[in-house]
Amino acid sequence: MKWEEARNIYINKWILFEAIQVHSENGKRIVEEISVINAYDIGKEALKEYAAIHKKDKSREMYVYHTKNQRLSIEERTWIGVRNND
Repeated sequence: MKWEEARNIYINKWILFEAIQVHSENGKRIVEEISVINAYDIGKEALKEYAAIHKKDKSREMYVYHTKNQRLSIEERTWIGVRNND
């Protein structure tokens, strides 16, 4: 589904979604197709479910975003350094 469709279905909600069709452009992630995982009234609940899913499967590209936003604006982050996975 497109972001505009999600905004019409999930009015004034936080949604946890997976980016299905996405690419990078000028330091931003351009999300063309999404799959809504769940909708919430409270953002903390969405972040909690995001963390639980991400812990099990880090390969999924998921985001939490509020439908009051007309457009998705997701900046890419470059990680510098080394992680210690003890």
